[in-house]
Amino acid sequence: MSNPAEFLNACNEGRVWLHCSKCDAPKRFNDVEHLDSFENPAYWGPEPWWYDTRVFRCPDCGTVQQSTLELQD
Repeated sequence: MSNPAEFLNACNEGRVWLHCSKCDAPKRFNDVEHLDSFENPAYWGPEPWWYDTRVFRCPDCGTVQQSTLELQD
């Protein structure tokens, strides 16, 4: 999924998610409040968004979490 449009479509379809360790459950990318993103300096490929660490606030428990992105096929 090197095309950014494919990534955005997957987010809109609810197939991209983050993991909340407090709830021990996946959270849809578009349902969380995104606070920050940290690039993976070791990755130089065409899909940088898959290798970032996202900092987000969980809509259910309200905690701030860090997670990498996951894709549901």
